[in-house]
Amino acid sequence: MYATIRCIVWLCMAAFHLTIQKKGQVFTPSEIVDLMVEKLFQKRRPAPNDRVLDPGCGTGAFIRGILNWCERENVAIPCIVGVESDPQFIKEAKKLIVDRETITVMKGNFLLENFGAFDFIIGNPPYVRIDKLSEPEREMYRKNFETAVNRFDLYMLFFEKALKSLKTQGRLVFITPEKYEYTLTARPLRKLMSKFHVEEIQHVREDVFRGLVTYPTITTINKNGGEVTKVIHRDGASITIRLPTDGSRWISVIRGESKLPNSKAILEDICMRISSGVATGEDKAFMVPKNEVPEALRNLAYPTVSGKDLTFDGTKVTHCMLMPYDHSGKLLPEEKLGEFRKRLSKHRKALNSRYCVRKKKHPWYAFHENPPMGDILRAKILFKDIAKEPKFWLDEKGKIVPQHSVYYLVPKHPRLLPFLLDYLNSEQVRKWLIANCQRAANDFIRLQSSVLRRLPIPENLARRENVGV
Repeated sequence: MYATIRCIVWLCMAAFHLTIQKKGQVFTPSEIVDLMVEKLFQKRRPAPNDRVLDPGCGTGAFIRGILNWCERENVAIPCIVGVESDPQFIKEAKKLIVDRETITVMKGNFLLENFGAFDFIIGNPPYVRIDKLSEPEREMYRKNFETAVNRFDLYMLFFEKALKSLKTQGRLVFITPEKYEYTLTARPLRKLMSKFHVEEIQHVREDVFRGLVTYPTITTINKNGGEVTKVIHRDGASITIRLPTDGSRWISVIRGESKLPNSKAILEDICMRISSGVATGEDKAFMVPKNEVPEALRNLAYPTVSGKDLTFDGTKVTHCMLMPYDHSGKLLPEEKLGEFRKRLSKHRKALNSRYCVRKKKHPWYAFHENPPMGDILRAKILFKDIAKEPKFWLDEKGKIVPQHSVYYLVPKHPRLLPFLLDYLNSEQVRKWLIANCQRAANDFIRLQSSVLRRLPIPENLARRENVGV
């Protein structure tokens, strides 16, 4: 009986937690709230007439944290304003303001309404990607916010509105994903932040929000004063840095970028392609163990590797990919598939349910994109899209078709391959990639083509490319 009740309670809590996540809101653990409140008042204690804002107060976690701090420090409670759009959360938050005239919790949209200027702002703004917003919402935000560019997230807009709502000596503390440090979309936000003093950036443990991997970061900003920023890494180590002021990526400075050769050439200059591998959308239909390829399908079978097949001992080819494409990447007519068509027909329901068929109206047996076979079937360098450490492998014969979890790069001149492979696997490049690549779960890194393209390369590699050596 007890186990049943406990299960029901757990399911109710899980459903409520998921509802909050759908709205872009997540509960902030009490230890993080206390840490952020300490940072907010660390260099300036609030006066009774100071205004403190939580622009997305939810059920009042930060209001409660401020009250607890004031009680511990024997400080008079300042004027606290909580803004929230969800009536359910407002009802809960208002339980904190009984007999407290200095606290106000109100229903409103912080991004679209004017609540005045504040001495202190603290919060955990909602994380809502652009694809979760309606088209009218996107246009409205783009019209009113300089940070609403490309694939923006609402927390970036909260940063902008909050920074512009600070009084002269104001302070702000937010906990958000760390992605604003390095994404192209966040360039306007970084440029805006550089007009203030980013006092501290603390990367907190990735499992702070149970069930979510957001790589949370606590950012402390002053309206005035100071040019250096303290960075506290997740392992507890700290450094003091000067952040770029032109909106360029901060991540390399924060992580301590490796010094690469002083060269104007980048990897993109000497490569004809740097791309992700082939995405079939239904691997079960197109993959077959290499020793079990039917004789009738051997002309359509290509050795293939996934990320797990790239090991420090080399490439391990265990499967072949059956491809309904010719050597130029053109989709074969259905009537010419023969035995392959019979095999695919067993997976037809799954193949028809793929996005490329349902939305893009591709033929039922096609891949998500036509594979660039002319480039894929060349001598090339392979690497995992997500890895603990960057590592590169050589496909010297150019016979391997990389799957979607593997990226590949093709130099303009094949004779560059051994020199380029040695350089990519060097310690200096390893450090540069770790400093510049985005993070994935468990502190892995994403080796995106956009990052690889701008990797500086030595002048001798550039010269070899120019002379075809």
